Amino acid sequence: MKGEGRMQTDRQTIIGMALLTAICMAGDSMLYIVLPVHWKEAGLSSLIQVGVLLSVNRFVRLPLNPLIGFFFKKVTFRNAMYIAVIFSGITTLGYGVVKDFELWILLRSIWGFCWSIFKIGAYLLILQLAADSNRGQLMGLYNGLYRLGSLFGMLLGGLFADLFGMSAISMILGFSVFIILPFLHLFLPEALHTNTPKQTGPTIYENVKLLKEPELIRIFLTAFLVMMLLDGMLTASLSHLIEIQYSDQVNIHGLAIGAAALAGIMQAIRWGIAPFVVSKVGSALDRTDEKHKILLSFLGVAAILLAVIPLHLPIAVWLPFLLLHLLTSSSLITVMDTLMSQYCSKSSGKVFFMTSYTIVIDLGAAVGPISGYSLEKAIGMANVFWLASGIMLLIIFMWKFFKPTELSYAN
Repeated sequence: MKGEGRMQTDRQTIIGMALLTAICMAGDSMLYIVLPVHWKEAGLSSLIQVGVLLSVNRFVRLPLNPLIGFFFKKVTFRNAMYIAVIFSGITTLGYGVVKDFELWILLRSIWGFCWSIFKIGAYLLILQLAADSNRGQLMGLYNGLYRLGSLFGMLLGGLFADLFGMSAISMILGFSVFIILPFLHLFLPEALHTNTPKQTGPTIYENVKLLKEPELIRIFLTAFLVMMLLDGMLTASLSHLIEIQYSDQVNIHGLAIGAAALAGIMQAIRWGIAPFVVSKVGSALDRTDEKHKILLSFLGVAAILLAVIPLHLPIAVWLPFLLLHLLTSSSLITVMDTLMSQYCSKSSGKVFFMTSYTIVIDLGAAVGPISGYSLEKAIGMANVFWLASGIMLLIIFMWKFFKPTELSYAN
């Protein structure tokens, strides 16, 4: 058992890592609100290009993630974070000056590299610091706090992009990244203990064999679909969805608000509330051995809300449903992260399994935006959401039909 003082120090380390990630991802989050509406200002020629740019950073992470696991074995944890922060600042500044689609692809690819370092680094940090009694809480704390960057980026972009343009917002967010560099050594450990002794560590072949375990496949499949349908598709299309439902200027009690601004406000409210919600979800996960029941509850809520969102409801009714849906998405991600970290906590191949999990969720998040915009052209946005609702029900059926067993651990 860890002492109370040690647990408090570990909590502060997770908070520091989360806030560092938040500042660096603000520019990326801004694009999800601004780019679907201001794509011409960015030098783009179609919404398909928007979908590609909001996906490419995730696609490049698929081949990068295995290399990032190796990267953490060769570079100290803190130095890896320095590298990621510097390149994050450069890419965010680039959003304000680049007008060429090919250069946009390059910037988004570099950001994908940075995000892989942040995400895998955070998972490994939590695995090292967490115990069974607080794993869900620390995962919820991290997931809630790092998304404050989404709050800041989306709110700033949604409110001020129409007034000052995307370039000015990108410059502000880009320079803010470099300000945090001198503070990294204050809260990040120099290195992580990710390696296992050679004589006890599983071989790559043994790890790959374990990827066939039914429990692991179920976790991976659920995480992939949740990330694709909720994080990838919904986040990337939110401002466009509002534009379709209520036009590019929404009238709320006589006040005209642009679609991008309203999407930014809703996401900001989401990420402002999320730290409290997902931390409570994480604590609830720590208190129960039947974590799948919490998962099923959130999947059921998500299925209902995905069916309701495309309906033409009064804006005052629709917005609370949207907010609940966004918070459900955040909670589901924390549930899946906790299930996976519980699996890895008993395994000697932590880096391998967390890297594999990161590849799966990145693939889902990458497929989401481009599939959402592509399917909209074929079947319409409403049918896309109803299809997603049906998929959520199938996931519930999978967890109910295949009764959960005690997780098989690779020791």
